Amino acid sequence: MRKLLIGCDVIFKKMRTRCIVLLLIPFFSFSQKTISVNYKKWDLKSFPESKINIGGSEGYYYDNVSEPQMDLYLPKGDAVTGKAMIICPGGALKILSYFKEGVKLAEKLASNGITAIILKYRTYPRKGSLVKWTQSPQRDIDSAKIILPHSSKDALSAIEMIRNKAKKYKIDPNKIGLMGFSAGGAVTMEATYKATPKNQPNFIAPIYPWMDIVDKQNVPQNKPPAFISCANDDPLRLAAPSVQIYNDWISANAKAELHMFSEGGHGYGMNDLSIPVGKWSDLLVDWILSL
Repeated sequence: MRKLLIGCDVIFKKMRTRCIVLLLIPFFSFSQKTISVNYKKWDLKSFPESKINIGGSEGYYYDNVSEPQMDLYLPKGDAVTGKAMIICPGGALKILSYFKEGVKLAEKLASNGITAIILKYRTYPRKGSLVKWTQSPQRDIDSAKIILPHSSKDALSAIEMIRNKAKKYKIDPNKIGLMGFSAGGAVTMEATYKATPKNQPNFIAPIYPWMDIVDKQNVPQNKPPAFISCANDDPLRLAAPSVQIYNDWISANAKAELHMFSEGGHGYGMNDLSIPVGKWSDLLVDWILSL
């Protein structure tokens, strides 16, 4: 009987511990908030937005985004830095690689005290699924150039809105960054070039940016520090344009940090890779914290 009572006591303690852990989980999760982004309606035809589940490291995409919004990942506790980064996922301005180039990075930034905002910017409207819808490289560029002005305006609106609500979200209004992957990198650069004092980013991070769709422009007067990353073996040949951004920045006496990796291909994002490029996001966090 005594052994039975001891056994029951052990089981009870284990169950109590599990219950405490389960109760604490919500307090350790990141606070999330979705906000609609101000925008002017376009004259392009819109199609229903959809969420495409791919699974694996890719997670999911968003397709046919015509109403921009942003998801906030707010850090908690004493580690809050007051710094914020707006993230623009890639996807050729046709889709948004929201999980691999959005959610996974947002969670990492928030865990390091950096407020992360994933921007669901507008993409090129089209009928039919991505799998069935292919174009030539030039037509891809042409369609991307049509939508880029709208997408970059979404980024500028997001910066202005976050800056206006900085106190509410415990953000320093002078420490709001903008970054993006591939097409999101193009959105980042176009917005940076076109920004005005009310919506200019304080720092930027173009990651393997698709500069074919961005016209050559001058480094803005506020000279936001830049963090640039790409792989030499990027099949879209984005390494040289990435280096060009770095050269432009240092030629203008602006702060810039360039991380070129020998291998990594295109779209490595937040994939769990055992090669050096897999550490790029650690370098990004250290860079943001140093600003």
